[in-house]
Amino acid sequence: MDTSMELDIFCKNIKTLRNIKKLSKRKMAKILGIGVKSLTSIENGVIPPRLSCEVAFEIKRHFGITLEDLFKKIL
Repeated sequence: MDTSMELDIFCKNIKTLRNIKKLSKRKMAKILGIGVKSLTSIENGVIPPRLSCEVAFEIKRHFGITLEDLFKKIL
């Protein structure tokens, strides 16, 4: 799988996870330690590589999801 496809899956999974957990963008952004605008950018597929790592590890820590699940399959 190429990197752009993994990034697309990652971004879709962030939004899916937020919806599954019934979290507002504001609450999800707070959990991840980022701003709402950054979260919106991530959900829309625009994310700097450094931020993707920070967000991925925070999701792993907070929600108990493996990094493999976050990048390899849609939740």
